[in-house]
Amino acid sequence: MTDRYMELTAPIFNVQTYSIHDGPGIRVTVFEKGCPLRCRWCANPESNLARPQLMTYAAKCTACGRCVAVCPQKAVSIGELHDKPCALTDRALCVECGACVDVCPCEAREIVGQEKTVREVLDQVLRDKLFIDASGGGMTVSGGECLAHPDFTEALLYAAKEHGLHTAIESSSFAPEPIFDQVLRYVDLALLDIKHMDSNTHRELTGVPNEQILSNIRHAVRDLKKEVTVRVPTIPGYNDSEENIRATARFVKEELGPGVGVHLLPYHRLGESKNESLGKAMDLSVTVPSDEHMQELKALVESYGLYCQIGG
Repeated sequence: MTDRYMELTAPIFNVQTYSIHDGPGIRVTVFEKGCPLRCRWCANPESNLARPQLMTYAAKCTACGRCVAVCPQKAVSIGELHDKPCALTDRALCVECGACVDVCPCEAREIVGQEKTVREVLDQVLRDKLFIDASGGGMTVSGGECLAHPDFTEALLYAAKEHGLHTAIESSSFAPEPIFDQVLRYVDLALLDIKHMDSNTHRELTGVPNEQILSNIRHAVRDLKKEVTVRVPTIPGYNDSEENIRATARFVKEELGPGVGVHLLPYHRLGESKNESLGKAMDLSVTVPSDEHMQELKALVESYGLYCQIGG
């Protein structure tokens, strides 16, 4: 690749260091913004849109009113949230200009997402190369959805490989096969989600069907010969039935082979507070699965002769 690929950009909302759940060793995980799915349980709702967004944190707000005074759209007012005075934002008026962020003394407001070049992101990743190399780690590209920015993702993965880094992606696999191939070209490990085996239910829960997803996962193992781990976000009442977990295990065993492992990722509540920070209500009523239930599902997957673990 030529140097111009280092200047490709994508909206990035986090470059997380010392990550230990996104592949082997200590890793740096790059979170791209923008996703074609709308999973009702999404843990990173700030990743859905491929543009900067305002997030507010009521617990930090002291209702000082500085944000009210500077807002050019008159979108901010002092009200009450969670039984305490707080600056409230009318999202219908807000243009997410960031004026309120600049004056907030409590860091109760933030613009999430910034266009960054491949070079800028790689420089951040390489700051931790000593720890990455010593631990057998690498760089993982996540999201949002890394397939949503294929040229940027391909260039970043290539650049990481040029510096001797192990590369991984976390993906829904929802993209046309040529784009999937483009991104996986420089990937050592693909952590690929299966959210539900029934396509109609998958569409209901995520907004898209699953045929292309399953086809791409199959293609990654059979044709591209990539190391793949299947991950199942485990959402009680939505995809944790014995029928669905058995169907997932059968797909992995029969279509991918027993060398492909399964990670069951128990639902957590981080997305709930993030939705509030975005001014949205979460479209889901769910409880965190018990340890006992997760162990039962793990044993069910293992009964198909597959390696299974709880968590990433």
